[in-house]
Amino acid sequence: MSNIWRAWGAHPAGLEASFNTYRVLMDDPAPLTPAQAEMISLVVSATNGCGYCVAHHGPRLARHVGDDLAHAVALDYRTANLPARDRVLLDLAVAVTCEPAERTAEDIERLREYGFDDVAIVRAVEIAAYYNSVNRVVLALGVPIERGREPWEFGSQK
Repeated sequence: MSNIWRAWGAHPAGLEASFNTYRVLMDDPAPLTPAQAEMISLVVSATNGCGYCVAHHGPRLARHVGDDLAHAVALDYRTANLPARDRVLLDLAVAVTCEPAERTAEDIERLREYGFDDVAIVRAVEIAAYYNSVNRVVLALGVPIERGREPWEFGSQK
């Protein structure tokens, strides 16, 4: 069992709600790809300084895109060798994380220009918002990385 579930287990209903949300968002993130969903979770977690979540989602992203690219995304997605479409998606994730009240219709239009439809945009926002919430729980509870799991180096994505 992961340390986050142990820590959150003090409130079983909250743990169940969070896990159900995770499954809804991450088991099938279509129309986003699983790699895009993991990139969002990784970049949001790096932006928030949540080493625990970076250590979990970095390897998950690596299974989709390879170790080198996943590490590059964790350090700074803006300099990673990503398609412009993915960079725009991650720009949204960081904007939702750092300045959610400043989002405008232009932000949504930019995503549409890169081929994201309304469902994809809502999914991206939901995933970013979910990881912002989880990161805050992990950080506030001081959840440590499990023994045997390697920490991942990450940069501030701000």
